[in-house]
Amino acid sequence: MNAFELGDTTRCPRGVRCECCGTESPSLRVTTAALGCVGVLCLTLCAGCAAAGVGVPTTPSTAARLVEQHAAHLGLRVAQMVAALEFRQRR
Repeated sequence: MNAFELGDTTRCPRGVRCECCGTESPSLRVTTAALGCVGVLCLTLCAGCAAAGVGVPTTPSTAARLVEQHAAHLGLRVAQMVAALEFRQRR
């Protein structure tokens, strides 16, 4: 798995509301966020929150669960995702 594919959201489900501000809108989109050594997660954001780079407030356990879910969307284990991130950092 190439580290640059970790941001792929083609198999990630789009939520019904922005995971940051709670807005329900037809213009929501799925995006990814890197959480350092934890991994990459996918989340649904409205255009305003995505443009502002607003982070989603979450607990460490929720972040780990979201990273695990995104890894599954990519067909990966979390360990593979972390290895890809480490590879990217060494480049």
